[in-house]
Amino acid sequence: MKKLTMLVLAAVGLCACSGLNKNTVSYQTAKYDTAKYYVVAGEGMTKEEASQNALTNMRREMIQNAPDAAEQGVVPDLMANASVDKVWRDADASSKHYYALAVLPRSNARKVLEPLLKQADLKLAGLAAQFASPADPMADLKIAYKMQPVVLRRQALDDLYQFLSADRESFEPANFLPYKNALKEKLAAVLVAVDVEGVQSEVFVTYVVDALNQMGLGVAEVADPDQVILVKVVTETDGYNSKKVEGLVWCSSGAAVSLVDAQRNVTFARFNVHERAGTSRAADSMRRSMQAAGEQAAKQITQRLETYLKTR
Repeated sequence: MKKLTMLVLAAVGLCACSGLNKNTVSYQTAKYDTAKYYVVAGEGMTKEEASQNALTNMRREMIQNAPDAAEQGVVPDLMANASVDKVWRDADASSKHYYALAVLPRSNARKVLEPLLKQADLKLAGLAAQFASPADPMADLKIAYKMQPVVLRRQALDDLYQFLSADRESFEPANFLPYKNALKEKLAAVLVAVDVEGVQSEVFVTYVVDALNQMGLGVAEVADPDQVILVKVVTETDGYNSKKVEGLVWCSSGAAVSLVDAQRNVTFARFNVHERAGTSRAADSMRRSMQAAGEQAAKQITQRLETYLKTR
């Protein structure tokens, strides 16, 4: 479960706008059963402005606390179930601002989110049923890649579900966990070996391995017979003094990268990267230029490898 990025006082959203009379807002929101209603305040110079700001603040809080859900198109559906329930102005206050409360029944939020969450679980169940038995790393990987966006959508919807639930509980986590674990296992079962030769190769290989880990793929030794992909890299460096800046030592680092399908013994991608860096010390220049080359190579490896694995 993602950590909520905002604190919610008594499960009621309070507008952080300057000048908001929190005492009167707290008094008015205390009249609502926070187990049943999600309430957010707003203020403005007119009743209409205060009302609109309350709704805007509610939408903003949803997105801030469940940012990935904003991309799922569900926030407008939730906001369609919210309404401005109360607008007032304190007669004895020096400020003549109006205040408003936007209210969303939590039961309505569940009615919007639960069918979408169940739909995602059903789709994941159907995909998981297609995994090979016994396991076939490459065949299962294609299914895992189909599962990946569904898992991300399900997680995003659940983040919003938890935020809008009075108890902050996840939706049927026992149903979702097996599919999350299956996705991780099937990605990690595809083993990628990394063979790097040359100067500062340990610096370069760090970026490559990190990229593979972020993809969720397993990293194997070069001698591992179960490897599916081999990443072959040959690095080179060229040091020279700067002719433009006195005392600056430059180093140019490059690498030739080949991506090999180890099972088919076929090279499906080749590319080169080159970067340079200048410092007062040759060793620092070499390290920095190799880091830059490694970072550039890692991005290309990720893109080319994912494209190949999805279409292999």
